[in-house]
Formats: sequence, structure tokens, C-alpha cells
Amino acid sequence: MVVMAMFAVMPANAQGIAFGVKGGVNFTKMSIDNDAVNSESGVGFFIGPTLKIDFLPFLGIQGSVMYEQANSKVDGEKIKRQSIIVPIDLRVNLKLNEDAGIYLATGPQVGFNVGESDFSWNDTSTYKNTFQMKKSMFNWNFGAGAMLSKHFEVGVVYSLGISKTGELEAEIDKAKANNNELKPKSRTWQISATYFF
Repeated sequence: MVVMAMFAVMPANAQGIAFGVKGGVNFTKMSIDNDAVNSESGVGFFIGPTLKIDFLPFLGIQGSVMYEQANSKVDGEKIKRQSIIVPIDLRVNLKLNEDAGIYLATGPQVGFNVGESDFSWNDTSTYKNTFQMKKSMFNWNFGAGAMLSKHFEVGVVYSLGISKTGELEAEIDKAKANNNELKPKSRTWQISATYFF
């Protein structure tokens, strides 16, 4: 729907339109506002269709609709988040020739959980921890990459979690005393390759 909407609002003087497939790997870590709970990064992947519209030779927009699996660890337990993510980025293109160059990108990303919502585990067989995934998430992306040819690009994105990823109830003495500060947010690095038809 996002891709179709981009077509609908596209100006008649757009310089170029390219449709393709984007995929890659991600490295995700939960940022938790309490040092009583340990978090570690994990490796996942993402893939889906993408649409790029250049309004001017140096300025454009790119939107994607992708399935993403993001893995991380909270207090030793693996949290697997399965989402449909929709990033929409404003792009500044710095072309070296007609087909190659580099680009900078930034923009919002919304995500919708399509996997498990609840994760529970015991810590040292004494305390029980529960993580409940939010149904939707909001991130802001910062990216850069290289246009290697008319059809192929590679890039890297840092996706900063703005909204909470979920709710963590950690029944640990140190955390329990300050439980209202346990606000997990995801921070993700993405390495991608895109092929345009």
C-alpha cells in the first residue's frame, strides 16, 4: 500500500523510477534503561520489495515493505522479533557518473509485529522474567551507501528505536525496585544489497 501511495503522489517530472528487491542482515540490541538487566545483540535478516523515485538527479525518496527477523538477548534469553517493517527515506544522491555514486538517507520506519508476543524465562531458577512485544514500533533511520550500477546498490543503516519495543517485567531485586525504568528500545544496524529491475 505504501509503494502504491508513492506512485500516486509522484510528480510528473520525476527523473527516475526504479522497482527492486532489497535484503540483508541486521544486528539488533535492546537498549534497556536499567543496568540490572543484561542485553546482547543478535543477528537476523530482512527482505522485501522496494521502490525508488528520483525527483531530481540529486534528490529522491525510497520506500520498502519488508519482512524482518531481528534477534537479541535479554538477560540471557533469546528474543526473536518477526515484523513487517516499512521504512521511507529521503535520499541525497551524489553521482560520480550516470549510474554510479554514493547516497545518504534518513527517514521514519514503522514496524508491525507478526510473530510471538510473549517471552518468559527463569533467572537462576528463582526469578521469573517476562518480555511482551509491542504490536507496533517506530524507528528513525540514518543510512549511507553506494550505487554500484544502474541495477545494484549496497548500503548500511542505523535504525534508532524511538518507541518502546516491548514491556519487560524483570523480577530481580535491583530491577524490581525501579521497575518503571525498564523501557526496552531496539537499536539495529542493517547491511543491505538492493537489485533494481
